[in-house]
Amino acid sequence: MSVSDELRALRLEKRIPARELADAIREIYPRFDKALLSKVEHGVDYGVSLRPDVMDALYRKFAPELLEARRRARMGGNRLTCRISARLEDGAYSALQRQIRADGYATTQDWVADMVYKYLGWGSDHG
Repeated sequence: MSVSDELRALRLEKRIPARELADAIREIYPRFDKALLSKVEHGVDYGVSLRPDVMDALYRKFAPELLEARRRARMGGNRLTCRISARLEDGAYSALQRQIRADGYATTQDWVADMVYKYLGWGSDHG
């Protein structure tokens, strides 16, 4: 669901007047107004979207019971929420991908988790 759709759904479901939403956003971004809210609600037409911190603030204020579900949906419902990353040169990355597959790992995620568990001394079956 796009931010435009999500914002409109929140406003309609909770029957929040547009003015109240604009006022709530103005607490974070003082120059926000009702006309800009309309453009956000039609973001596909205008190329305008709200930042995630604003949507979180609106949920906290108008629908706190939905905030956790929204965060889970935004995170993809993944139980593994912590992330590590590295940047590699193209050749090293390609070689690593080939070796990961050759070693029988289905995904890079599986390989990284296995390496972390081994590094920590937890064994590869800890996940």
